[in-house]
Amino acid sequence: MDSAKRSTVADSGIGHSGVGHSGIGLARANGSKRTDVKRDKIVRSAAKLFLEKGYDNVSINDIIDVVGGSKGTIYSNFGSKEQLFEAVVAQLCSDVTIRIDTRVVGTVEEQLTRIAYSFVSKVLSPEILSFHRLVTSIGRTFPQAGRLFYNTGPRTVYQIIAGWIAMQQGQGNIRSGEDPFRLAVLFHDMLIGEQQLSWLTSASSEKDRTRRIDQTVKLAVTVFLQGCASPAPRPRGRQTTKAAATRAARS
Repeated sequence: MDSAKRSTVADSGIGHSGVGHSGIGLARANGSKRTDVKRDKIVRSAAKLFLEKGYDNVSINDIIDVVGGSKGTIYSNFGSKEQLFEAVVAQLCSDVTIRIDTRVVGTVEEQLTRIAYSFVSKVLSPEILSFHRLVTSIGRTFPQAGRLFYNTGPRTVYQIIAGWIAMQQGQGNIRSGEDPFRLAVLFHDMLIGEQQLSWLTSASSEKDRTRRIDQTVKLAVTVFLQGCASPAPRPRGRQTTKAAATRAARS
C-alpha cells in the first residue's frame, strides 16, 4: 500500500479489521447501555423482593427466578448479595432525592412549598416507608447499609435543602448568620417527624394521608419562613425615642 492509500485509510479511522474507531466507540456505548439496563432491572427486582420478604429471606436464587440469568450474572455485576442490597439502598434513596423540586420559580414561599411537597409525597409513600422499616430492622447486623442509607438518603436531602436556603440567605430572603445545613435539618424534621413515625408504626390511616400532608407542609413552611425571616432594616434619618432622650439628658 503506497503512502497516499495509507493516509486515506488512517484518516477514515478504519483499521485492518475494517471497523472504524467511531464504530468501535458506538458498539462500546451500546454495550454499556445494555449492561446498565440489565443492572437496573436486577436492582429494581431485588428491591421488590427485599421489601416484600425482608433481607434475610431473599436468596440469590430468588432474584434469578425473577430476572433470569445465572449466579454469575449477579456476582459479575454486584459481587455479593450484600453489595446488591447496597445498590438497592442507593437506588431507593436516589428515587427520593431526585424528586425534590428546587426550581427557582415563584415566591420564596411557593418555592419552599414545592420543595416540601415533592419530598414528602415520595418519602412518605408506602414503598419508601417499607424501605425505611427494612433498613431500620437490619441496621445493627448490617451497619454499612445503614450508613449508606443515611448518607445517600437523609444527609443528601439535608444538603439539597441547605443549598436552597444558602441561596435565599445570599439574596436576603432568609436570615443570614445561621447555618443553612442546620436549618435544613430542622425543616426536614418539621415535615416528616410525626408523620413518618405514625405511618411506620401503622398508627395512622391511609385514607387521610393527603389531607395530613397538606396540613403539615403548609404549617411547616409558614413557621419556618416566619422564624427565619430577615430582620426589617432600620429606618435611616430618624432617631428612636430612646436615643433622642439619651442625647437630651446628656446635653
